[in-house]
Amino acid sequence: MVVCRQTFLLLYCLSVDKLKALQKHVREKGVVPRVHGNTGRKPAHAISYDDVLCVVRFIQNTSNERGIPQPAAPRGIDNFPLVYLSAETTKLALHEEYSTTCTNQQVRALRLTAFKDVWRTCLPHVRIASPRDDVCATCEKMRHGVMDAITEEEKLLAVDALKTHILQAQRVNKI
Repeated sequence: MVVCRQTFLLLYCLSVDKLKALQKHVREKGVVPRVHGNTGRKPAHAISYDDVLCVVRFIQNTSNERGIPQPAAPRGIDNFPLVYLSAETTKLALHEEYSTTCTNQQVRALRLTAFKDVWRTCLPHVRIASPRDDVCATCEKMRHGVMDAITEEEKLLAVDALKTHILQAQRVNKI
């Protein structure tokens, strides 16, 4: 069955320019799939293994210096105990610190999004504590004591003990 050009273009949802490009490709190279011009080329902004290694080392060193390690890993996380960085720390501030370190060492620094992606995939156990996160084991035990208290007196005593502990911790943190 023979159809006119206009019907062919309509049936296959092609423009005239696209049809001409296909005809030229068939004339020059025969009936083979078309290959994109950038096939096999690596983008200029691609992340190398060395870049990832630099970010991982930086975050590990930071967590070793400033992090508060937890005594045990939470359930469901690959036996790596969590390490909390202080709540005043932000990922943006850490990235700026990382960038200055890289410029001092004359090494390529990753952008913020790539920095966060590497952090999330390679070091999920290193986290920044939110102000609500309490990393003190004593506070955790006292909270459980409040929840486990049966009588009203036990609950009041447990709450008072927790309040005094929190006030002491706040005084220590202000110093």
